[in-house]
Amino acid sequence: MYKLLLLSDQAEVLEAYDQIHNWEYNGFKRPHVRPDLEGARECLKKHHADAVILALKPEEEKAVLDFLQEEYPLLPITEPGKTPTEAMEYLNELKQMLNWIRADFSSDVNDETKMLLRARRRFFRSLVADRTMTRQQVYRRMRMTRSRMDPDRPCILMELEQFAGEDRLVGQLQDSEHLLERELYQSFGGDVDGFHVLPLVTADGRVFVLAGALRDQEQADDMVATLNECIQEGLRHTEEYRGVHLRVTGIEVLPSLYAFCTDYVG
Repeated sequence: MYKLLLLSDQAEVLEAYDQIHNWEYNGFKRPHVRPDLEGARECLKKHHADAVILALKPEEEKAVLDFLQEEYPLLPITEPGKTPTEAMEYLNELKQMLNWIRADFSSDVNDETKMLLRARRRFFRSLVADRTMTRQQVYRRMRMTRSRMDPDRPCILMELEQFAGEDRLVGQLQDSEHLLERELYQSFGGDVDGFHVLPLVTADGRVFVLAGALRDQEQADDMVATLNECIQEGLRHTEEYRGVHLRVTGIEVLPSLYAFCTDYVG
């Protein structure tokens, strides 16, 4: 059974959760409920939580998010929903992700940080390749996977192409992590000048690099040139040490991560 902390002082939310009675049937313990940051500190110190359900006033919510980022950076966060039906929809979405990151896909040590990173990559692969999510779904899943990217700020999408006949590192590991994607992340993934750089290999073999602006950080004006230089250096490394040849075939600057969404209005 997953253990939850519900952080909310909103009557509508508390009433919706009070009407849910089949907690254990759905895989959860009844949540601990607290109204503010101090309640969160006290509860998390005393009780284990597998996830936080968060709905507070903006100023209080910002303080809670800062606290969780500092003290509990791996703890998934989700919205509560405002009706019992909506609440259960979001909880089932949360349970699917928790089941996935708790599963042992390989003989490797099951490291929670690594599994959450894989869940994050899995989400962004789907966002970039399928483009079937709504803004609200993207917002929730970014919180659940603890992405530090700011969905409201510009992002950069680069498409890479593997040279014809190249067949190295195209398989998938038994833990669902793509070999080429892992190699590219080791070469140039991570934080670069206020952006988080994430190589992605989709199910149909397309290769992308997504760079999203990090929250509360400044980004360089010439970020496209900076990112391109970083990628080119990483590709030279991949070619030299792994014999994999890729080239950049397209660069697109998008106004926000929501530009991938079905309900985006530019």
